Amino acid sequence: MRPKNLLALLATVSPLIAEDVPITDTSLLADSSSWRESDLLTGDWGGVRTSQEESGMTYFAYYSGILASNVLGGIESEGNFSGDLFVGVEFDLETLFGWDDTKFVLSGIDRHGQSIDKGVGGQYSVMQNVGGQTAFLYNVTLEKLFFDESLSVKLGRMSATDDFVGSPYYGYSLNNAVNGQIRAALFDGVMSSYPFAVWGGRVKQQVNEELSVMVGVFNQSPDIFDRGDQGIDFGLEDEDGLSIFTQVNWNPTFAGRPAHFFAGVNQVVNFDIERFNTTATRDEFSRFYAHADYQVFAETAGSDQGLVLFATLGYTPYDDVAIIPIQTTFGAHYKGLFEGRDEDRTLFFATYGQFSDEYAAEEALAGRSRPESEIVLELGHRFQLTPSTYIQPDIQYIINPGGTGEIEDALVLGCQFGASF
Repeated sequence: MRPKNLLALLATVSPLIAEDVPITDTSLLADSSSWRESDLLTGDWGGVRTSQEESGMTYFAYYSGILASNVLGGIESEGNFSGDLFVGVEFDLETLFGWDDTKFVLSGIDRHGQSIDKGVGGQYSVMQNVGGQTAFLYNVTLEKLFFDESLSVKLGRMSATDDFVGSPYYGYSLNNAVNGQIRAALFDGVMSSYPFAVWGGRVKQQVNEELSVMVGVFNQSPDIFDRGDQGIDFGLEDEDGLSIFTQVNWNPTFAGRPAHFFAGVNQVVNFDIERFNTTATRDEFSRFYAHADYQVFAETAGSDQGLVLFATLGYTPYDDVAIIPIQTTFGAHYKGLFEGRDEDRTLFFATYGQFSDEYAAEEALAGRSRPESEIVLELGHRFQLTPSTYIQPDIQYIINPGGTGEIEDALVLGCQFGASF
């Protein structure tokens, strides 16, 4: 199923263009001046989009693509392209049916292209939108707010990374060391992640303006990352277990500038996880993680333009099942660094991942070299061409790819581009 098929699928399950919608413009596309100012490339569809939103249906579509080449070091020089299309519709059930503070989301994904990871030889993928290169049904979720919107309950088909272990700053990285989530948690194989949806539920309690607590419970299956299912295998199996997340979020202000902190734990129960260097399995597991960011400099008081520094940590004591038991990332994010480019973002990431001793022993037993650690450095600049489009040149330098010392440090040049439709 390709992008046009996904769009057709969503069109069949929702009235994309109602017959009684007044058309206020003879063109479905915005004119040349409005698309430069709109945060949606296709504009208002001649008034159709606004009318549909007022009726309770909001449509969204995002596309991102990456061109990357390993120009120095690694195993071999290689270049490739990968892309990700995310489309969907959000139904406001309060507007449609009078169900207070309730929404339903239906979405689909198409991933295509290939990575250059084999040529680089590292543990961390240098192209973040590679993984599950096919079409998927993704969100099928119902969310309801209670108690003056302080309590949110979401149920359905989703992934843990929709709500847990993530920060908006991660999404600017081309490398998967931190894009989407703290990558070490995903290497454990017990955390559901975009684009692989599972059955799950999430409860979020807003304690006050600064503090919130979240708990999520997700189905854990041996086939969680089977792209052949394409998100439409809704069955539950006897060997399935549970992946449980608990996370605390604190968003204070210091010296008039915002900070964000979260800390959490992923616990897995009633699920057999293969252990390294033995035929035995482990049926319980915990991974701890934390994040902190702070705007250390604002160009003007109250402005989001300025410098944000952030750091992450992922840790588990169970190195008999975790490939990377310890991972930490430091990042710097500057919005509006250059005069006249207020919406551009300049980005730096540095990630350290330490391989498990048990995993290293298994590799040695198989006659391969023992991995120790890998470091990823990344520098990029996102040019915001219009509110709806961007292009981001990027440089990555991978130190000790694969952790063994046998692969030369790799230099990867890349470019990410994207649009919201």
